[in-house]
Amino acid sequence: MESSKIKADRNDLNTAIVVGALVIAWLLFDGIRRIVELFGTAGSVTVTTRVPAQEITAAIGDGAPAIVDSATLVVADVNTVSIISLVLAITLRALCLIAVAVLGVVLCRRLMRGILFDRVNTRLTFAMSIGLLAAGLIGPWFENMGLNGVVAALGGEFDYQRWLLFSDGIPLFVAAIAVGVLVIVFRRGTALQKDAEGLV
Repeated sequence: MESSKIKADRNDLNTAIVVGALVIAWLLFDGIRRIVELFGTAGSVTVTTRVPAQEITAAIGDGAPAIVDSATLVVADVNTVSIISLVLAITLRALCLIAVAVLGVVLCRRLMRGILFDRVNTRLTFAMSIGLLAAGLIGPWFENMGLNGVVAALGGEFDYQRWLLFSDGIPLFVAAIAVGVLVIVFRRGTALQKDAEGLV
């Protein structure tokens, strides 16, 4: 019974490792794809962003009335700082999430070796939590700076939807909190294990 439970745990951890590797590959692909799309039109940048709600005729069949609040913009003459900010928004967010996935794989491998409660696992989960939080903050921060320049090149201002960018990071903030709870579990478990060892 015990051996079957251990085997099931190992299978679960192996699955997590495989999923982690796939996630890393996808994040690399997606980051490269987004940068390529950003510079898809020579002399311009291409961004998808929220815009003031407006009525259009959607090209579906004979056409249908619709209201859109986001659009893909192709804009020329965007200042260099804004372009760099858009690149940083993509690359730093991707790097943070890749780092989290790598740390998750390392943690799973340590758990497979029977290492459960120790300082390294606590630090790994803490770093994962910080990485998720950073991804949710850094991406929107630099994207906001970049979109300010894009909209300015069109003669407008990006103030109306600024904070909605950070709402896109809510799932990452929730994940950071969840992993943060694991930090507490590992920290308490490590302390209890040390106390138990001291009694032996």
